[in-house]
Amino acid sequence: MTETKVGNFSAQSAASGVDQALQPGTKIGEYQIERELGRGGMGAVYAARHPIIGKRVAIKVLDASFSRDGALVQRFLDEARAVNKIGHPNIIDVFSFGQLPDGRQYFVMEFLEGETMAAWLGRGRPDIAEARRLLLQVCEALEAAHREGIIHRDLKPENLWIARPKHGEPFMKVLDFGIAKLVEPEAATNITKTGTIMGTPQYMSPEQCTGRGVDHRTDVYSLGVIMFQIFCGRLPFDDGSVAEIMSAHLTKAPPRPGEFAAISPGMESLLLSCLDKNPANRPASAAELGLRLKDAAVVGGVVTAMQAPFRRTDEASAATKKGFATGLPTLLAGSEETKGEVPKKHIRLVLVSAAVVVAAFGLWLALRGGKAQVTAPVESPPQSATTPALVPPTMPEPPPVKVEAAGSDREPTPTPAVSHPVRPSARPRPAKNVDTVTPVKGKPSRAARQGLIQENPF
Repeated sequence: MTETKVGNFSAQSAASGVDQALQPGTKIGEYQIERELGRGGMGAVYAARHPIIGKRVAIKVLDASFSRDGALVQRFLDEARAVNKIGHPNIIDVFSFGQLPDGRQYFVMEFLEGETMAAWLGRGRPDIAEARRLLLQVCEALEAAHREGIIHRDLKPENLWIARPKHGEPFMKVLDFGIAKLVEPEAATNITKTGTIMGTPQYMSPEQCTGRGVDHRTDVYSLGVIMFQIFCGRLPFDDGSVAEIMSAHLTKAPPRPGEFAAISPGMESLLLSCLDKNPANRPASAAELGLRLKDAAVVGGVVTAMQAPFRRTDEASAATKKGFATGLPTLLAGSEETKGEVPKKHIRLVLVSAAVVVAAFGLWLALRGGKAQVTAPVESPPQSATTPALVPPTMPEPPPVKVEAAGSDREPTPTPAVSHPVRPSARPRPAKNVDTVTPVKGKPSRAARQGLIQENPF
């Protein structure tokens, strides 16, 4: 691969007024361009690689015409600053920034294998359970951005990247904070200089169409449009010109989702609340939207149960800190809980568990029915440290016959033999409660008989 210096085409690009694409081998900073990944309204994105360690990156280059606009350059810089301020794993990471010799601005970001959500939806109706898992990750990323005072303002399937790594399951990355609004006094004036009516018409909130009162709930509206597209297979407003679409967001009620897909009333209520014209009637935060979406039970591609639509702001705030996109409930476990009540599914689970325990105990008693008589354990004799080998019992030898003295006329009388065998393991046991030290009263001890001690007469 030959290296092409950026300066070779900078003069030609400036003279023609048309940006020249970066050719393979062009060196930008520490990286060499491999190919162009895509092109948007404000620039192009290239795949590049470090020539020594082989690390792959993506380089976003702002067009020369926009690079001469100070406000747009500042917005380009704000994108790199915003994603690093958020620092969330579901948001693209930007780690370098610079300027080409022809004046074009660029920044270097992580390279991701995969596809956009737009390409994923273009292949037909997606798997609802997988879409639900990815949408929860988008909610977590948006909540993290909103906590840092950053509003995306251009959410659409083209800016949601489904990363497919070599190892592990696919995950979501939110891209393109290029028109993100920093909710800070010094940043607000910078945005309004170039106008606030920016975004993609099909996904813009009513307040974004008018350019007034934009806050974090505009991202909730845009994500609601994306959810409507996923669950219903179409956009709520997609007919006519750009002006007609924006007018529909402002004045026209969205169609009922149940007209386009088999969807539960609870899920339909969630989608319509996200698309409400009044921001106060939408989910109060991306975290609350994520919790309500998480509680939906999906069976066979159809949402069958849904969380009751009440405010869960405090719960959403606490759940977001530990990540609510993890630990998804079982798909068959529908949610019927309401605020301040114990979920019925938990009560059913406890009753079923108790019935199983009782049945198991009854079976155990039935199996032990023939062994109802309980005998006391037999106390075994103390064993020595080393257990001797067992020897089969043998009959004891008869005792010797006593022979009378010589000259006696009587016949010798043999001692009768024992009629039962003696077990060699039987050992004499001492009598209980017998003091073996104190001598028996009336009999002098051996020491007394030998004159060593004097017995106490009392």
